[in-house]
Amino acid sequence: MSSVDAAGSKGRFVYLGPRLSLTGLNADKWIPIRPGTEAAVALAMAAVIAGDDPQAAGPYSNVLQAYNPRVAAQVAGVTEDAIYELAEDFASEAPTLALGPGVGAHHRGATAANIAVMILNHVAGNVGRTVLYDAPVNGAVSTYADIEATVSAMASGESEVVMVHGANPVYSMPPQAGFAEAFAQVPFKVSFASALDETSEMADLILPDRHFLEAWGDSSPLAGVIAVQQPVMQPVPHFESKQTGDVLLSVANGLSGEGDAATFYDYLQEHHRSAYDEADGDFEDAWQELLRTGMADTRREEVRALELQSPEIALSFEVPTFDAPGDLTLLVHPSPRFGAGEFSNSPWLQELPDPVSKIVWHSWLEMNPDTAELRGIREGDIVTVTSPHGSLEVPVWLYPGIREDVVALAMGGGHTGMGRYADDKGVNALRLLPSTSEQLSGALVTTVTSVTVIPTGENRRLATVEGSSGDQHDRMIAPAVALADLGHAGDDEHEEGGHEELRELQGVGGFIPVPADEGAPTAFPLEGSRHGLYADAQEGPRWAMAIDLDKCTGCSACVTACQAENNVPWVGEEQVLMGRDMNWVRIERFYEQVDATQAGDLDVRFLPMICQHCGNAPCETVCPVFATYHTPEGLNAQVYNRCVGTRYCANNCPYKVRVFNWYRYTDEVPEPLNWQWNPDVTVRDNGVMEKCSFCVQRIREVQNRAALEGGREVRDHEVVPACEQSCPAEAIVFGNIRDPNARITQVSSSERTYRVLEDLNTQPAVNYLKKVTFHEVASVGHEE
Repeated sequence: MSSVDAAGSKGRFVYLGPRLSLTGLNADKWIPIRPGTEAAVALAMAAVIAGDDPQAAGPYSNVLQAYNPRVAAQVAGVTEDAIYELAEDFASEAPTLALGPGVGAHHRGATAANIAVMILNHVAGNVGRTVLYDAPVNGAVSTYADIEATVSAMASGESEVVMVHGANPVYSMPPQAGFAEAFAQVPFKVSFASALDETSEMADLILPDRHFLEAWGDSSPLAGVIAVQQPVMQPVPHFESKQTGDVLLSVANGLSGEGDAATFYDYLQEHHRSAYDEADGDFEDAWQELLRTGMADTRREEVRALELQSPEIALSFEVPTFDAPGDLTLLVHPSPRFGAGEFSNSPWLQELPDPVSKIVWHSWLEMNPDTAELRGIREGDIVTVTSPHGSLEVPVWLYPGIREDVVALAMGGGHTGMGRYADDKGVNALRLLPSTSEQLSGALVTTVTSVTVIPTGENRRLATVEGSSGDQHDRMIAPAVALADLGHAGDDEHEEGGHEELRELQGVGGFIPVPADEGAPTAFPLEGSRHGLYADAQEGPRWAMAIDLDKCTGCSACVTACQAENNVPWVGEEQVLMGRDMNWVRIERFYEQVDATQAGDLDVRFLPMICQHCGNAPCETVCPVFATYHTPEGLNAQVYNRCVGTRYCANNCPYKVRVFNWYRYTDEVPEPLNWQWNPDVTVRDNGVMEKCSFCVQRIREVQNRAALEGGREVRDHEVVPACEQSCPAEAIVFGNIRDPNARITQVSSSERTYRVLEDLNTQPAVNYLKKVTFHEVASVGHEE
């Protein structure tokens, strides 16, 4: 998922799997293999790369002899040529990297599949370059198999006291595991949950743990790497919570009569003191530095020659079995929003559109459109999904990014004891799974069964914010450019996105040309408007934004960050079904090239759509009370206490980024959730329009600080909106586009820059950079 760099090069990403996850949607090519066939494909690729070298795979050389592209193609359901081509590209485009299946595709052969991928990386020469084994993972982790043993102990009466911390096994284990029944037999059950859930609901004593933002802690993700977790806020007094470590220390000190550590902080500090090497200096200095930086790296560089080792246990690279009967393989995967269900009680996340489906507040079954057509199933039809282990009813969402012989269901729904925002929202996919752990790793297998899907005859509307079914309808909303075409800007006189000279309608009739610099943000305010407050506007800043679609992954972090920063309310499923969602940022997702039947190029484009802060804004001209207007700095502002709610502005906005408060949604926010509101942003009332403000409160804060510091100029990138701050891919850049040295100006000067619907002469202040593909891109819009 690398983006094009300054030199015009870009890494190629190929995704192999039966379903396109959010990661898969960002790939350049998709090879839709059958579930559980990763090992066969990886070993066949390794065999092609190894060629006639008998020692290339070390002790696994005999394994490669059993796998070749022909065998792997038959097993995986793809062509032999596709595997040959992939293997040759993997070897020739070094350095490369192959990653094995993760928790979203954990089947009975997942460990063997990851070892097969390790063999592939070794044969391709990636070990020591892109694959490093010099930092082993630290610590022992209990497996699902260990939890199954605990369930047996509880059921047999061996456990008199059980304490649960940081887990919700009543919900997160398949019902067949029998955890709830065994847990009910324990005489004394203690939960340290920080919020109610299905497990704490059964507890005899609840001792609320503090949130991680209120607590001390540490971790060691790699040997020699230590990270310290520090509280960043005072504990919320509403809950009378206490850190679990402090509770356990109090109990231990009370039982022993000794008090080596009064608090968990003391215990934590003493633990690090005992492990500290005094030869490295004074511990107190090292401790303060650890608190300042948050982590310490004590690893020593070692040069070790790594070779593949013979397996200590018998390995099978055969395709794993799936529980029958059933004609469709079920993929149960973690939700991009809720994980395995631990975050389902957040209304922000419930109303965050799923990055893949754009559905909110309920569950859905993903099914290929061709599969649905053969079965007479339409989108929204409620079906009964039955496995040998359980059944449930769920609506269908048609998804072109999934194989025809596979259906998928996300975890995280169907809670029964997690609170008002999680209970009865969707279904719990684990009800369809057996309580089975993989033999080698001991982990719960989630791709393990086949299912039957039978329509119930009922249908429901899906609560979705997707407006155009992933189709641009030949509009240049999210265009792309081929990598080979970069550097040839201007070669085509009819380059897409161009338009004739801009003209303005005059009050006395007729149109005259307007010098608007091709609609660039720097042209604001246009000639004829530079008077009054706008007389000197050209000398001040013009705030603008650039969004690189080649970097945007569609993760939607910006959506939730905007909600938190700007007090954007959630409205609930019923209001979303009426089209009344309130998000200021909308992630558009367009399918340009998706084929689940064969290996081929993949082209899915994500575009964050916000208020464009147009220099010639259509919303401003129709507001009868001037509630929406332009500031001298180019912001399209909204005066909430002037708005009378005619909604003319929303009708006239071609980007559909204005939202209306139909009700006083904030009245339904229970205490202390209302404490999270940003005091620098107005909490809007009903009957008021709202939309992106470019985080004007952050702009004013920086400007006020600069004024207090001797009236200095605002520095480049000193103003950072919430969306830019939260973007993990750094796809968003904000700043004063009139500053020729500003990063926003430099980014916007790219040959990939365009503005959405700029032929409408709205003169947007948001510049987008086209996505870069490896395949040729068909032109859209402005065709002759």
